[in-house]
Amino acid sequence: MRLFKILFIASLKSQTQYAFDFVINVIGNFLGLFADFIIIAMILLRFQTIQGWSLVEIAVIYSIIEFGFGVYRLIGDGLNNFELLILSGRFDTILIRPASALAQVMLQTVDFKRLGLILQAGLVGAWGLSQIEFVHSIAWAYLPLLYLASVVMNLLISILLASTAFWTGKNEDIIILGHYSTRTAAQYPATIYHKVFQAALTYVIPFFTVTYYPLAYLTGKSTESFYLIAPWLGILVLAPLTMGVWKLGIKRYASTGT
Repeated sequence: MRLFKILFIASLKSQTQYAFDFVINVIGNFLGLFADFIIIAMILLRFQTIQGWSLVEIAVIYSIIEFGFGVYRLIGDGLNNFELLILSGRFDTILIRPASALAQVMLQTVDFKRLGLILQAGLVGAWGLSQIEFVHSIAWAYLPLLYLASVVMNLLISILLASTAFWTGKNEDIIILGHYSTRTAAQYPATIYHKVFQAALTYVIPFFTVTYYPLAYLTGKSTESFYLIAPWLGILVLAPLTMGVWKLGIKRYASTGT
């Protein structure tokens, strides 16, 4: 906790030193991803629904997945560039410090400009939730858990994919394919994709477990109440796998001696 506080304050001071530049970066992040939702909205305004899902329902799906991604980029942005620590040998310094290596990697920079991502996800979600109709009263108590599950899922996936750098060195393409592309795909209902791709985003990179399945039940598109525990099953399976790969990678890591 003390480490997080120190890094948090240091990052905040360094990034707000030039206030105008900081505000522009936050706005840029807001508008950059908001444009993605505008494209989705334009498609839905033309076709009304996608596989029976309305614009407001897809707005909630979008909000959940992007909120988790925004929080991950805020507090875990170091994972996004983990390959640089491996290739430069700077990971050696992290290993000799008396603190969790994973926490140090995640929190080496708290990227406050990513607040724009969180804000736009929240606004899209607020609009969608103000219009959506749920058939189960549990929905309003359950929704905050979906946003939390999205944060955890995004962090676990980013840790797992960052860990590949222990073996591959450079892993930028792996992160783009495994995290960014699948996250974008998860902004839409699973039913629009081929069954093979549905299975991939359910059992391999399980983003659909935190969006499509629980919302399918809450909106009455499925009678499977089992879908409500899908996010937690996904996390329960992915968490030990992710931490196991991370620890295995550290054991495999060969110091550069710098």
